[in-house]
Amino acid sequence: MKIIQYNLLALITVFVARYLIIPMDHFNSDIGNYLWLPMGAVLFSYLVFGFRVFPGIFVGYLLAELVIEGGTANFAQHEVVSRFVNTLLPLLTIAAMQKLNFANFIENQKLNYFPVISLVILSALTTTFTKVALIYAPEQFSAGKVYFQSYVQGDILGGLLFIWVVFSILSSTLARKNII
Repeated sequence: MKIIQYNLLALITVFVARYLIIPMDHFNSDIGNYLWLPMGAVLFSYLVFGFRVFPGIFVGYLLAELVIEGGTANFAQHEVVSRFVNTLLPLLTIAAMQKLNFANFIENQKLNYFPVISLVILSALTTTFTKVALIYAPEQFSAGKVYFQSYVQGDILGGLLFIWVVFSILSSTLARKNII
């Protein structure tokens, strides 16, 4: 039963994070959002609830995009692939860091900042590189280098800000409920 609750909480977390940054979306898709809070929401959800919240995170991303795009008419296939990458690559990054014993993200109910910062940076790089390789051929984007830089920068800033703010606010509640 907890897995359903955790997936629902992850869905809501990602949906709200994506919805909050609509005013910062750039009209030109070559330029990413400079404060991509969903990166932090995804990482936070995995760190707090575990890997089994993958479905909730993915559905949260898709629902947010459907609402933002106004339905399925403006919802392109590359959006689904992009959101899948945004959901899967942070999970794989966490798994790789754990395999290398570099993953004490939360100790004694407190964030261990060095691994978390490393996680956010690595997740930003892997998701952006993967999306560039799979979806966005460089010739499709007039901004080229700006695209990559703005997407990585937005993932890092948004990821760090979201995790720090939300963990700071909720850490005592999460500890009290024995989630962390």
